[in-house]
Amino acid sequence: MLQKEAILNIKNVYTGNAFQTNTGYYIGAGSETEPVVYLYDLANQKMDLLDDCPGGMMSFIPVPGHGGSYVSIMGLFPPFIGKEAGVFLHQQTQQGWKTMKAMELPFAHRCEIIKYEGANFLVAASVSRYKENPADWTRPGELHIISLRDNLSPPWKSEIIDSGITRNHGMIRTIIDGTESICVSGAEGVFKIVPGKEGAWEVKAIFNKEVSEMTFLDLDGDGFSELITIEPFHGNTLNIYKKQGAEWELKFSDSLSFGHGLSSGFFNDAPVIVVGNRADSLALEIFTINDLSQGLVNRVVIEEDAGPTQTQIFSYKSKDYILSTNQRKNEVALYTGTLD
Repeated sequence: MLQKEAILNIKNVYTGNAFQTNTGYYIGAGSETEPVVYLYDLANQKMDLLDDCPGGMMSFIPVPGHGGSYVSIMGLFPPFIGKEAGVFLHQQTQQGWKTMKAMELPFAHRCEIIKYEGANFLVAASVSRYKENPADWTRPGELHIISLRDNLSPPWKSEIIDSGITRNHGMIRTIIDGTESICVSGAEGVFKIVPGKEGAWEVKAIFNKEVSEMTFLDLDGDGFSELITIEPFHGNTLNIYKKQGAEWELKFSDSLSFGHGLSSGFFNDAPVIVVGNRADSLALEIFTINDLSQGLVNRVVIEEDAGPTQTQIFSYKSKDYILSTNQRKNEVALYTGTLD
């Protein structure tokens, strides 16, 4: 049976990310509306409130090799009000937290760091170049590459490597064909971003249906990762695809309600998928695999009326956790134990 611990109370919480740095294991979490961002230390349950944050947080990640330095996306407020959004740098000093807007990026939504030739490069994405109103998707989003090779001092400059993905919503760092890549998703499909020759960056299509969020995991133990998606944008379907030659074959499909917060990983040595519903039941749910070749997948509700926005599966001190930002309950929660 799963046990739950609510570790943070944040009004309209949206972002939650667990990660290890050279100083410990932490969870960064922030609000979609309020100027509230916490860094939570798993070792001692200590929470630090970061200063000078405007709210509208979408992403929060550590900068590898720079202890006490973190990057976030802030300023994107519901429903997609983000003209003042951008990329922010947070640094922990002896005097406290210092927060700086490192780069203007209207309607910024996701960011992730990839290493290339020993240096950090930040990928930042916007859902749209500009929106007259929440329903305006006439101007596709952009993908920006920011070199963090030399130092972290703002202002940062970026190279735009793509400006053709509509409803540019999902982003993950993953391994594809043995190479670390960042994948993004939108109306045109799923794309992988990889370092190219002579410092050029390549954006390659790997799936051509509209996808809101995606994740990759070997669900059947054959050594090859399946593609798990929420379709379409903020969609009503969870799909699992298996690569067959050059094509992705649909192996399983089930319904969602405003699917959000998709993640996958190993929980108690078994591959699992965790996803949230931001409408109807507002349930946090977990999918386990019985026989993928026959489309036999088990679905279990972890918690009703949670309204998850982001989820993550991670391990800390030999224990597996499910992290969920339960916006309906204004909480960041951890779940441990068994699925029985």
